[in-house]
Amino acid sequence: MALVAAVIVVATLVAMTTGRAPAVLALICALVAAGLLGIATPSELFGGLSNAGVITIAAMLVIAKGVLHTGVVSRVTYRLLSGVHTSSQALLRLIPPVGFVSALINTTPIVAMLIPAAKELQQQSGVPARGVLLPIAHATTLAGSATLIGTSSNLLIAALAAPSRVEMSMFSFVPVAVPVALAGWIALLVTSSRMLRGGPEITERDLTWQTEIPVSAKANAVGRTAAELGIRATAEFQLQEILRWGKPIAADSVLAEDDVLVYRATEAGVRMLWGSPRFGLSPQRLYLVAVAGNEDATVRDLEENEDITVIAAQTSKRLRDAHADPGALCLVTAGSVEVLADNPLVALWQQATDKAPQTGKTWIALAILAGVVTAGSFGLAPVELIAVAGAVLMVLTRVLTPRSAVRALNWNILAIIAGSIGLGTIVVNSGLGSHISAAILSLSGDNTALVVLVIAVGTTVLTNIVTNAAAAAILTPVVLTIAGTTGLDPVLLLILVGTCISFTFLNPFSHQSNLMVMRPGGYSTRRSSGSASRSPPFRC
Repeated sequence: MALVAAVIVVATLVAMTTGRAPAVLALICALVAAGLLGIATPSELFGGLSNAGVITIAAMLVIAKGVLHTGVVSRVTYRLLSGVHTSSQALLRLIPPVGFVSALINTTPIVAMLIPAAKELQQQSGVPARGVLLPIAHATTLAGSATLIGTSSNLLIAALAAPSRVEMSMFSFVPVAVPVALAGWIALLVTSSRMLRGGPEITERDLTWQTEIPVSAKANAVGRTAAELGIRATAEFQLQEILRWGKPIAADSVLAEDDVLVYRATEAGVRMLWGSPRFGLSPQRLYLVAVAGNEDATVRDLEENEDITVIAAQTSKRLRDAHADPGALCLVTAGSVEVLADNPLVALWQQATDKAPQTGKTWIALAILAGVVTAGSFGLAPVELIAVAGAVLMVLTRVLTPRSAVRALNWNILAIIAGSIGLGTIVVNSGLGSHISAAILSLSGDNTALVVLVIAVGTTVLTNIVTNAAAAAILTPVVLTIAGTTGLDPVLLLILVGTCISFTFLNPFSHQSNLMVMRPGGYSTRRSSGSASRSPPFRC
């Protein structure tokens, strides 16, 4: 049976590695095959769906969405990057605080929030985004392994170890993971500027959109100038004037509540401005609208329904003077799509962005996150219950709507993690785990140092071949068997596995954060004749 299980596991890992089939499909096929062959019961194979680790991961995704929805990460990032002129300066300022946050919430949305900040830094200061994004992605991955809730693989390891009465606390991983992360950060700071050379490719863009952005009472722009905030001029937008009570004032004036900033911008620039936490905009989505046309109307006439506000239009005129020509494009906010459907001036529409950051809920979201971390650290209740309580509070306090909370659940990731638990069950029930453990002990000659080395190297190789969830699900039962045979502390061996799973440097496709930054950073897995790709991008 162990041989059959080995074939199933290897075939699944090959399918996941080569991308010939979606990871979820490969895992489901493996579980079904194992069930039909009698390796494990359906309840064992699909037990990951109710696993405490999966439940905790789902709840932490909601909590992370709530924190990021306030725009606090963006605000801090933009402030840290103020006055930066080199990628080394940017990394020195970003890595410590971003690393700290990565130990508390999922790293993937953090990297997503940093991408626009890095691109804006490239436009404003000429600091190439390629010199910042990949090192930051690696830094967050390293830091995420320092706590139980910092990465899904740690939660999965803890959940798989619990039936063996091996308890992993909130900070069990700290003694090993933190020194490793610090060493990794230093290595990134020293090597990234040399290994990720290549200047930014900044091209002139046609600023064909007119946009008028209001400053709300809750905006952190109040009392500061546009230049200080970094929202005066980039390749994507140019500030034309500031209106106060309808009258122009100097562009270097200190901003006040109800001021309106008038920009010439690209469509991407409009979205960038709308998504900026500087303005404290309303909690509504931005929609791209095609005007139906009316000879006597302007685009401002779209606002006859009070639930619609025109933010930008593809015109060279002020919005109040821009004719509602048939097919003219506008970016508007609306209370619902029904409001757009009922407006006679709207022909077609599509959602352009998510809701603007809700800065007024920042302290509520941070308090909930701090409460979850504190309660989990002192063991006041099971971690999964604490995390679910935090997710529920995000909705009850209106940091997130119920729909936004559901959307925060990445079902693909959750399915992969649940399926990976089933894959681990196959390894254990078939006896394959015992064979792998015996092979490791035989290879190391019962030498403790060699056992640790083999586990570290094996984990690093496996995590760069398959997902970190699959690596954790396969290696956790193997390590527990080795600990039981050798008398080594199982907690220390599991900490070693959790730390080495973060070494996703060898393969750019081994971690979702790496994939997210490839295109924005202009990275490639091969050499190119272009100036931006003269050095291997994935060497750090």
